[in-house]
Amino acid sequence: MAYPLLHIAGDRTETLEPKRNARSSADRIRPLIEWTTLKVSGKPRVYGSILKINRLHRGSVESAVTSFPMAVMYGESDYTLTLLYLLNDDLIRASEFSVKDFERAAWGISRIGSRESVISVESVELGKGRIMEKEIAETAYAFPLTGKKVQGNGVVQGVIDWKEGIGNYSKARIMVMFYPEGKVKVEGRLRVIDVGEEVVL
Repeated sequence: MAYPLLHIAGDRTETLEPKRNARSSADRIRPLIEWTTLKVSGKPRVYGSILKINRLHRGSVESAVTSFPMAVMYGESDYTLTLLYLLNDDLIRASEFSVKDFERAAWGISRIGSRESVISVESVELGKGRIMEKEIAETAYAFPLTGKKVQGNGVVQGVIDWKEGIGNYSKARIMVMFYPEGKVKVEGRLRVIDVGEEVVL
């Protein structure tokens, strides 16, 4: 969502700090987003391939070998991703953006994920969420796994904690996420958000 949103503001920059610890321009809108998560209909195939990365950036050549866990959704099946962004209304009102800008930007999302997968947005909805505390909840949305017991199937992955900054991930903190296959039952000290008929942790 960051790039279409920044385009609305007339910003086409690639980085905020064009030096050694450069951050993505997407980091500019990070404070306005309280949380983001997704749910998937269909079961993607998960791989952990060893990859060689070559990068040419501002005249210097960089190379590295890494292993990225990635979920692949092949075109033979009809997959649906539902993305949820929890926005802070007070911070948005104090910013240069409006909630309407976020809605327009959501329609402009064309890629998502570490493999830059191409997607097509079919619908965008706005709504209010109600925050509650529970000990048991059912959800189909991905959530941080630490401190929770889960009944149901899904995939556990370590992912970059985007709340600490978007861009240079060499020293980024990893958080363990659970990606449900359908709905799962979760137990623990939970802070949940009721968004219509869905619950998000």
